[in-house]
Amino acid sequence: MRRGGVLILLIGLIFIVGAGLVFFFLQGPTSIGGTPVEATELPTEVPLVEVVRARIDIQANTLISDTSQIEIVKISQDQFNADKDFSSLTDVLGKLAIRQILAEQPIEKADLTDPGLSQQIPTAEADRARDKAYPFIVNNLSGVADQIKPGDFVDVVATFNLLRRYSYPTGQTVEEIAGQQVPVLQRELSDPNFNATKTIVQRAQVIKIIRPQVAAPDSTPEPNADTPPQSSSLPQVDASGQPINPALGGGDTTGSITQGAWTLILAVDNQEIELMEFALATNSRMILVLRGAGDSTYEPTIGATFDLLVSEFGVPLPQNLPPNVISPDQAFTPEPTRTPAPTRVP
Repeated sequence: MRRGGVLILLIGLIFIVGAGLVFFFLQGPTSIGGTPVEATELPTEVPLVEVVRARIDIQANTLISDTSQIEIVKISQDQFNADKDFSSLTDVLGKLAIRQILAEQPIEKADLTDPGLSQQIPTAEADRARDKAYPFIVNNLSGVADQIKPGDFVDVVATFNLLRRYSYPTGQTVEEIAGQQVPVLQRELSDPNFNATKTIVQRAQVIKIIRPQVAAPDSTPEPNADTPPQSSSLPQVDASGQPINPALGGGDTTGSITQGAWTLILAVDNQEIELMEFALATNSRMILVLRGAGDSTYEPTIGATFDLLVSEFGVPLPQNLPPNVISPDQAFTPEPTRTPAPTRVP
């Protein structure tokens, strides 16, 4: 037989053997020693899911405020119950534990509730009494255009209006006292107003913001519903939310600043509450100043008054100008009408 025929027979044999092996492996073994064998399937692996559990023991009435108290672990899906278990840390942070939760125990929804305002007050800092919740009414000017969010820190700046009595000599008269003619100095009393501005509170945390409810479009408006609450801390604004200039008698109606008034709950101590209450009682203006994220610096200030502006900040003090004395001829003699000059052709 020629070499080419042998090669063809060899290739055909290899093909037949390969096809048999493929058929055998696809069919699987049917018997071992004459005993039928059934094919077994591997069990399906149960997927893992995340669940929130306590990292440490959490006592009842404890606010879960940071991730040092909780952690994420993975358990099999058949052990997770979506109706009672948590799968995200954000769903647990800010909640209040109503019962004791042991370490390495999953946190259930029945273990937590929304905290009240007293639980949201920050804990006491070193060498400082624990803060209290104080309501403060603001609008678009005193409240940084409604850009303050819960958790931010603000400073409170107050401008006080002070009365200073002046006694100015206006002349001298002669009066008879005990049979003698005695010169008596005449004085005029006046009570000019002076302003003094000072930062009275620093690093007050905003715990909560309460905004007025928005009425339904088809509801009947209540009387004086658009009138903001009376508070000396609110700068005067018009219907568009723009500041009113007393000299012009109105404000800019083309602005788009957030309108209305809302209440901020601030965390301050008793001394700071006394300062703010005194400022309100004296009809002083108070505004909030928003601090940047992470700004915890205490900034000492000397305040601002007219004399401090001159002595400390170099504001020039104007000198008294001599009076412009108008003669009778100048006052009562009319000036001739001025005629315009002829137009000059270039």
